[in-house]
Amino acid sequence: MKLGVGQRALAIAAFGLIATASATPAAADTASELRELKARLQQLEAQVAKQRAEVKRATNVANAASVAATKGPPGPPPPPPVFVSFKNGLFVETEDKAFSIHIGGRVHADGGWQSDPANGDASNVLLRRARLDVAGKAFKYWYYRTQFEFGGSSGAASAANVRDAWLAFKYPLLTTVGLPYQWPVVIQLANQLRPLGLEAMSTSNSGITFIERSMMSDAFNTPRRHLGASISSGGHNWGVKAGIYSTSPQDTAIRPTNNKLGQYWEVDGRAVFLPIRTEEDLIHIGATGRYYQNNGASGTSNDELLVGRGVRNEANALNTRLLGTPDMSCNPGGPFNLSGSVWAANPALGGSLVQNNCLKSSAQFNVEFVAIHGPFSIQAEYSQTSFRRDSYTSAALLITPSALTGSPAFQASRLAAGQGLQSSATFDGFYAQAQLFLTGETRITAYTDIEHNINTPYTFSTAPKILNPISKGGYGAWEVAARWSSINLDNGSQGAWSYLPAYGALGLVPGVATPGSLFPAVLAANSVGLTGGRVNKITLGLNWYPEKGYRFLFNYGRVLANVAPFNQPWLSSNDTNSFLTRAEVWW
Repeated sequence: MKLGVGQRALAIAAFGLIATASATPAAADTASELRELKARLQQLEAQVAKQRAEVKRATNVANAASVAATKGPPGPPPPPPVFVSFKNGLFVETEDKAFSIHIGGRVHADGGWQSDPANGDASNVLLRRARLDVAGKAFKYWYYRTQFEFGGSSGAASAANVRDAWLAFKYPLLTTVGLPYQWPVVIQLANQLRPLGLEAMSTSNSGITFIERSMMSDAFNTPRRHLGASISSGGHNWGVKAGIYSTSPQDTAIRPTNNKLGQYWEVDGRAVFLPIRTEEDLIHIGATGRYYQNNGASGTSNDELLVGRGVRNEANALNTRLLGTPDMSCNPGGPFNLSGSVWAANPALGGSLVQNNCLKSSAQFNVEFVAIHGPFSIQAEYSQTSFRRDSYTSAALLITPSALTGSPAFQASRLAAGQGLQSSATFDGFYAQAQLFLTGETRITAYTDIEHNINTPYTFSTAPKILNPISKGGYGAWEVAARWSSINLDNGSQGAWSYLPAYGALGLVPGVATPGSLFPAVLAANSVGLTGGRVNKITLGLNWYPEKGYRFLFNYGRVLANVAPFNQPWLSSNDTNSFLTRAEVWW
C-alpha cells in the first residue's frame, strides 16, 4: 500500500519512539511510555491537518485567480427546445409556441368515364392537383402561408399557379382594450380565400365530401382566391369575416383590356352561428353577402363575368361544359364583337356600348346549413347572383329592317347584342347532400373555428379523425354520400323564338338567307331573356380513408335535366352518366 506524506511522517515518528523506548531501562513504566507515545501522535496529526487546510486554501485562491483572469462577457442563452413531428408533413414548433413552421402539400390523381361526352372527353386521367405549401407562425401573433400549384390541366409554372399567399395578424384585441372577452381579431392581407359560402370557402379540397364542388360554387365563387384585405373574429359558437378584394392571379388578365378604367373590386362578408355544438351534435347556420363594382373589367380580365363557362359538370377530369352566359359586361372586344355593326355606327344606339361596358354592378347572397348527429350529417347551400346593367331594349326595337343587311357574322353580332340588352339578370343555384360514416366517425372532428383556423374559420378544413386506421389493425373509415345539385343561368322569358330556329332565320347557318322582316321580332324576343343554361345532377359517392392524409373516392353522376345555353342548343339532350375516381394524399 502506498503511504501519503502525512502517513509516512507518523510512521517514522512512531518507529523512532519505539526505538527510543527499547533503549530505556527496563525498570521504566510501560503504561507511562504508551501515554507519551499517544500524545506525540496526536500532536503530529494536528500538524498534518493544519498543513492540509493551508494547502487547500492556497489551491482555492489560485483557482479563483485563474478563473477571474480568463472569464469573458456572458454568452447567449441556449436555444429553446423545439417540438418536431412528421405525422402529417414536417411540423416544427418552439416550446413556447411563439414560432412554428409546417411544410406540406397534396396530390390528387383523377380518372373518369362518361357515356355522352358532348364537348368534353369520353374518358381521361390527369393530375388534378399537385401542391406544395409552407405555413407557420412567428413572434406569437404573426401567421403566414404560401401555396403553389404544380398540377392541373396546363402544368405550366406562372402567377396563375399561386394559390394561398398571405400574412395575418391574430391578437386578443378585445381583452387588450379592457373588454371581458377572449375573442381574437384577425387581420389578413394578400391572396386569400374570399368568405363566400361554406363549400367554396373550405380551405382544403380534402375537406369536401365529393370529388368536385357543386356547380353552384363553381359558377358563382370561382376563382375562390383573390387579392385583398380582411378582418375576422369569432368564438365557440359564432364567427364573422369581411373583406375587400380585387383581381386574382387566376384571372385571365390582371388588368382591364381598355386601359382606361380600373380593375374591379368587391366587398364580401360572412356570418356564422352555431346554436348547437357538442362532441356528438352540431348545427351550423350561415349567410354571405357580396357587392361587386365592375369598373373597366370584362370577361377577358375577370372570367366570373362569363358565368358558368368554367363549370365542368362536377366532373373536371372529363371537361364537359354544359353552361355559359355571354360576357355580362357586354364586352365589345369579347366573343360577341359589336364593332362595325349598326350598334357601333349609330352613337344614339351603340356608342356607349362599344366604348365602355354595360355592367354597373352585381350583388350576391348565399345561405348555408349543416346538421350533424354522430356519423350522419346533412349540408345544403343556396346562392343567387344579380347583375345590374344599362338597358338597350328600347334601342333594339328601333332597328328597322332596312338597316339589317350584311354578312351572317354581321347579323350574328346583333343577335348577340340581343343577349346583352337586359337592364338586369339574376341567376341562382343550390345543392343538398347527405352522408354517413359506416365505421362511426363524425364530421365534427373536421370542423374548425377561428382558434384553430384563421384562414377559413367555421368550415370543414380537413378530413375527419379516423377511429381505426389500417396501421392500428383496423379497416379505416368508410363513408357513403349523395348530392342533388341544380343551377339556373336562364333569366327571363325567351318568347316564341327558340335559339336554334333563330340561328337559321338570321343566316347564322351558311347558305341560309336572312329575311329582313324577321330580324326585329327575333331580336326583340331574344332581348327579353338571357339563356346561360340549366342543369340538374345527382351524384353518389363512396369514400375510404385508410390513414390520416390518405383518401380514395368513387363518384357516380347523372345529369337529370339540361337546358342548353344560347350558343350551344344541341347540348339540350345531354343527359350523360359519369364515373369518377380519385386517389388523394396530403401532408
